[in-house]
Amino acid sequence: MKRALILVLFLAGGMLLQGCAVGLKPWSPGTLDIHCINTGRGESTFFIFPDGTTMLVDAAGSTLKKHKHMPTPPKPDSTTTSGRVIIDYIRHFAPKAPTDTLDWFVLTHYHADHMGELSKDTPTHPKAGFKLTSLCEVGSEIPIRHFLSRGDPTEVKSSGMTNEKNMANFAKFLNWTRKANGTRYDFFEPAADDQIHPVHKPVKDFTVRNIAANGRYRLPGTNKWATDIPEKAVLDSLGDPKAYPGENVFSTAFILSYGPFDYFGGGDLQYSNKSLHPYFDIEEPVSRVCSKVEVMKASHHCTKGANGQPILDALRPDAVVAHVWRDVQPNPETLGRVYKASPDCRVFLTNLSESNKPVIAEYLDRIQSTSGHILIRVSRGGRKYTIYTLDDTNPGYRVTGRWGPYKCK
Repeated sequence: MKRALILVLFLAGGMLLQGCAVGLKPWSPGTLDIHCINTGRGESTFFIFPDGTTMLVDAAGSTLKKHKHMPTPPKPDSTTTSGRVIIDYIRHFAPKAPTDTLDWFVLTHYHADHMGELSKDTPTHPKAGFKLTSLCEVGSEIPIRHFLSRGDPTEVKSSGMTNEKNMANFAKFLNWTRKANGTRYDFFEPAADDQIHPVHKPVKDFTVRNIAANGRYRLPGTNKWATDIPEKAVLDSLGDPKAYPGENVFSTAFILSYGPFDYFGGGDLQYSNKSLHPYFDIEEPVSRVCSKVEVMKASHHCTKGANGQPILDALRPDAVVAHVWRDVQPNPETLGRVYKASPDCRVFLTNLSESNKPVIAEYLDRIQSTSGHILIRVSRGGRKYTIYTLDDTNPGYRVTGRWGPYKCK
């Protein structure tokens, strides 16, 4: 009896079996799990498809410490790297079978808060020699089977790509994982319906529909794409640094559907500075192939210059999740557009700085949660979904909030 009591207390303290958390059942076959992992340093989303296929979209890892727009505190603390947070989270929740690898990794674009960056303290892989920035740290411990990036960084020049040293380190990691783990590396196809797919067994009524990448957007009703961005040679000939789109414009975007459930994820898509050059607005052409979704990942952390009215009006999300990590996120005007498109929208934030609370004061009482990991769990067949918030301060991942289940329309 005493041993049983000790065991119960031990489990309640957060030291759980793999795949479990206090107040949450583990993933089960037929269920779709979408985990928004909070490191306090960017964006990472971990998916478990209904057949057990795993996918990680981005690996948060900015080392930004001082800036006019300050970051939120790192989670769970300043001694734990973003890569380690992601590794531990995946190992905790991923199914033990049929795989112990990441079946898919998607890098939406080349920014530090989505892939990591070098610092003077970044450790080096003991055998391969690349630096263990967040993406590289994750990939060095959890083998990646299929790796998709937004596209060739030399093909179209961006005005805000992460620095050359960071890109060179990324290339070194890619070469290593292709040889050591047999990783297949491809570019994200902007108009494909089956590039990302379940790898273990077919799943009925499940698709990942690619709709944008590398500044290219899908054309309505087709498997073709177009772009409004001038070719690199044309941009180079202008001699105007301001003519090059920012890196966010090149983000990947997709709509994941499971039965009647739909989810939109678009990296850092934005419309910012479209008055300077119309092709800076990638959201408007992407909106033409969008329709209502149950859940939307807010683009560019729900900040200014993103999540414009055209794309929000097309998506009309019932729920929005935002990977907030700086004190200007979320932006009040952006929240206003969200609620204009969907007056009853449920909004979930991974973080919220104290300094931003008065800025968004008019919307605070409409926001469901402002801290923690966020889990969207979709029932078998995609008929219903429930949203959970999980404690991000310890490895127990205790459930701190639950909303739903909601019926998918």
